[in-house]
Amino acid sequence: MSEQKNLLEVKNLKQHFDVPNGFLKSLKLKAVDDVSFTIKEGETLGLVGESGCGKTTLINLIREPERFMFDGKLKLDGTGRIGYVSQFAAREGEQTVTVLDYLSRDFVALEQQINDVCLEMESAEDMDAVMERYQALLDESDAIDADNHEVNIRRQLHLAELSEKESLALSNLSGGEYKLLQVMKEMLFQPNLLIMDEPDVFLDFENLTSLRDLINHYDGTLLVVTHNRYLLGHCFNQI
Repeated sequence: MSEQKNLLEVKNLKQHFDVPNGFLKSLKLKAVDDVSFTIKEGETLGLVGESGCGKTTLINLIREPERFMFDGKLKLDGTGRIGYVSQFAAREGEQTVTVLDYLSRDFVALEQQINDVCLEMESAEDMDAVMERYQALLDESDAIDADNHEVNIRRQLHLAELSEKESLALSNLSGGEYKLLQVMKEMLFQPNLLIMDEPDVFLDFENLTSLRDLINHYDGTLLVVTHNRYLLGHCFNQI
């Protein structure tokens, strides 16, 4: 059995910010101070820390390292996207959309892009460029199993005990159910690394157990900020 490769390596990571402190003075705020850890491909890691200790800054560093001037090592292996589930699941405008259509929307959009490129081939002057875009879209479709997206969506809904909700409008969902949709939406796109920032906030116990099942059946790599002892005791390879 081959050894799992390191997907994310963080070593002696430091991020300090200058904070104004009176006339022509500033203080160094240690937002992230000498943090080290490794996540192997396929692992689920729970991230715990007191409020204000730098968890959000650490997440932002991993998601968008080019925005920061930091010290230490931060290496994410591979070129896949990083998925993200925010602590706050603000309701989107299209509340009349059904659950199934909402979770299918990005897959349908990708299918339309592929169809548009096929039509473009009929009159394209630079066929090589069109074929390159076509192959890139096909590769993306294969990577997320887009041809079977409805089957995969229904599997996720069943896992979260939301199967009976698939034909309901988003406006008919509770806040906790809507939060679970955000988790499922990111998981379905199979990112290289999925980061979730306190996905358990405001969930009742029924939805919390659904979140537990979604996490435990997810095949990808997860970094989850949480203080929930139930999730910490049931979901993670390391904390």
